[in-house]
Amino acid sequence: MRYLAMPTVSRRRFLKQAAAIAAGCEIARHIGWAAPASAAPLPDVAVAKGGNEDSAAAILKTSLDGLGGIGRFVKPGQTVAIKPNATWAYPPGTASSTDPDLLRALIQMVREAGASRVIIVDRSTLWPTAEVLRLSGIGKVLDDLKVERLIRDESPYDSPPDQLVTTIDLPQGKAFQKLAVLKAAVEADVRINMAVAKSHIITNYTLCLKHMMGFLAAPGKLHPALPSLSQAIADLSTQSPLKAHLHILEAIRVRMSGQAGGFETELTDPRRVKRLNQIVAGVDPVLVDSYALINYYSRKPRELLHVFLAGEAGLGEPNVEKATADGRLVVYIVGQPTRTPTASPTATATTTPALTATVTPTPTPTGPTPTPTPLPTNTPLPTATPEPALPTPVVIVAPVGSPRSEAEVVSPKPFLNAALIPAAAVVVGLGMATRRRLGQAEKDSQDDGDAE
Repeated sequence: MRYLAMPTVSRRRFLKQAAAIAAGCEIARHIGWAAPASAAPLPDVAVAKGGNEDSAAAILKTSLDGLGGIGRFVKPGQTVAIKPNATWAYPPGTASSTDPDLLRALIQMVREAGASRVIIVDRSTLWPTAEVLRLSGIGKVLDDLKVERLIRDESPYDSPPDQLVTTIDLPQGKAFQKLAVLKAAVEADVRINMAVAKSHIITNYTLCLKHMMGFLAAPGKLHPALPSLSQAIADLSTQSPLKAHLHILEAIRVRMSGQAGGFETELTDPRRVKRLNQIVAGVDPVLVDSYALINYYSRKPRELLHVFLAGEAGLGEPNVEKATADGRLVVYIVGQPTRTPTASPTATATTTPALTATVTPTPTPTGPTPTPTPLPTNTPLPTATPEPALPTPVVIVAPVGSPRSEAEVVSPKPFLNAALIPAAAVVVGLGMATRRRLGQAEKDSQDDGDAE
């Protein structure tokens, strides 16, 4: 019987081949070619921090990109209802209403995502509404972009015409089981709740949870409904046809104390208005509000009753530290890389920037000090005199619509494609050819190390 002789490999040859393989791996590492990693789960909340030099659009995009992009929420052909804060007759820069540039940026992003219809819905605290929108700068944005609007002239204590209102069931509600709401809001495929971080004379602070009141037919009737007001606010984020798909909390400027609107700016009264250049966006309004309370107002989530009740009801996560640790809340810096919305395995030699996540300290405004801008001395429009509160809005139309489930994001698992093995051989060969050059380059760099 004949045996095939196996070629012998000397120790010297073995070490050379091992070095070549190592060199090939090092080259692959430097050119960014490696087995693809699985995509991390998308967070529930993304905080974007910018500076005075950053535009509202840039801060918004950073926050939404951190969530996976606007395409996570808006699909081609859908109707999107956006609820900004359009309630006060004060100029931009006062943190009284939604920043016009921010609203413009969101509308444009939603349209770019393929929305077939965008409708702006809200109830103004003051009237005539057209004058309120003119003074706040929101009216010009809606005119420029030719956006459909449903911002009525009625007092927030009065219901709009019957054809604009419907009634929904809140099966998990504790203060209310039925509520009259704006029909356009529940008929939309997507609802975006766009709040401003502000102080409030009744609830102390108004953030995303309370801002949902603007979808109601007569939101003013809830304000005097203490002690059930806090529970009613929590009820608005239970599972129902009104439930928002995306919450955006504007903290470019934040009102720190007093009523929710005024002429003050960060320049004229920095104790009342602070410029933070931040946006908090996400699918968890409890976590959004909890983050804002801790970082903007130095308050604990349990100190704001409706946030506490919403957390107790399981409507979101009030523990910011825990959510940050497990990746449900991530902080991004404008201008630094955010996560890639979807992960696609590829063998292309590309360099992928690392995900930047920062544990949130108390925010400190950055950037150059803004140049003071003279504001017009408008006289606030007269406020409405509250009428006797009705605990339950009148049932007008049968419930319509149903909450949409959010699109699932598929996270590919790590794998090693067998097709990469032949390519790996090429890299190894390249490593063998360049091993000596790498060694010489390393020697040269050591010689020049002090020239830095």
